[in-house]
Amino acid sequence: MTIPSTPSEYGAIELHTPRTEENDPNESDDLALDLTHDNDFTIIAPKPRCALSHLSNLETHYLQYHMELGSKLLANLESDENPLRSLIIPRALSSPLLMKALCAVSAMHFANRSRDSLGAQTAAANYYVRTMSGLRSALSNCPVEALSTDSVLAVALLCKYEIVRGSVKQWAVHLNALEKLVVSRGGFSTFDHETAEFLWGLFMYAHNVARVTNRKQITNHVPGMETFSLTKLDIYIGYTEDIIKLCPRIADLPLLSHDPVALGLEIHTIDTLLRNWTHTSRQYIIPKGITDGSLLRLRMVAECFRDAAYIYLHSTLERMSQSSMAHNLPSLWSSFISRKKPVALRRCLDRIQSFHLDENCEYSALTFPLFIAGCESESPAERELVSQSLGKLEMNFGIGNVKRAKELLNILWSGEKMHWLDVLERLKWDLILA
Repeated sequence: MTIPSTPSEYGAIELHTPRTEENDPNESDDLALDLTHDNDFTIIAPKPRCALSHLSNLETHYLQYHMELGSKLLANLESDENPLRSLIIPRALSSPLLMKALCAVSAMHFANRSRDSLGAQTAAANYYVRTMSGLRSALSNCPVEALSTDSVLAVALLCKYEIVRGSVKQWAVHLNALEKLVVSRGGFSTFDHETAEFLWGLFMYAHNVARVTNRKQITNHVPGMETFSLTKLDIYIGYTEDIIKLCPRIADLPLLSHDPVALGLEIHTIDTLLRNWTHTSRQYIIPKGITDGSLLRLRMVAECFRDAAYIYLHSTLERMSQSSMAHNLPSLWSSFISRKKPVALRRCLDRIQSFHLDENCEYSALTFPLFIAGCESESPAERELVSQSLGKLEMNFGIGNVKRAKELLNILWSGEKMHWLDVLERLKWDLILA
């Protein structure tokens, strides 16, 4: 059954409902099972330790799963202060709307980790639909500028849900809705600091990485973006903040193709920022519970992001040089970039190969550099390494966008020689690598 998409009462914010084959709440009772098997793959769902009287058994089940496993695999950094637990769970316990959004994410992640358990997929879709209904009701009953913090957090979790599900469309709708809600509230400064940092980290990470694979502007301007800054290591961004902020600038280089002087200056600036970057460029508070091993993996991921940014920069310039709109573009611009594409590609893949990609959550951020490396890889050995590494991420972390990235790469590798952005445009995919 296909559930129709319906805009909210607030005309500027569209809230979409996912497609699902089934939508029977009774089907999800199968999730009371503690053990799910699929051939050689087994996942143990935690039994609730205590009954929470105002929650259903299924809500308690997915809350417990999120608390004990999901929250550790859905972030790029695990600590005692993981806001997916410390911020979201206490609020969800007193907010039925946020609890439904949390259960939607948790059930979808459980479905991915248990190889698409039909019961969990059905439960995820049901919680999603009920969250949508609750948001529409909230938007119709109060001015959007007075919308509760829990409602805004629910929209943020819907964006997360779509990334976990592997959406190539609807995540952008929710990210855009999140932006509009924050703008209507008056910016990030209207939230308490913990909530503002969580929303800002999620928004900045998704927005900047989205610009790599989406030529259109997903979001616009949020008040306070220039002055708000992260004070501690973020669960999504880690040490990559300055690198991912360069992604939109690289994506926008074609807009300067009519002005060779401005284009040359921007290329030089981007190259200089990448060359001078170190993981100590910004000082962050280290959250409690982070190990030296976690910090080592975060630095490794950030170095891979830098290599990926170099690869993306070269790829963008190569695509521009082939465009009729860039007849004034000097063909040797790439030669002035301090790290050549083959060097960046080799360093990125060698670094990934030297680490054992296990369930340490820092590795989940490698989707972006692996995808960019895969798009520009030509040798069978490089492509095999990329494919195997993405397969490990998909199995270990259960995030659906990894599967979509693999699908796109397989289409790219098996088809006619095209730039990967042209393939995305042909497919009409809004691929998200966050």
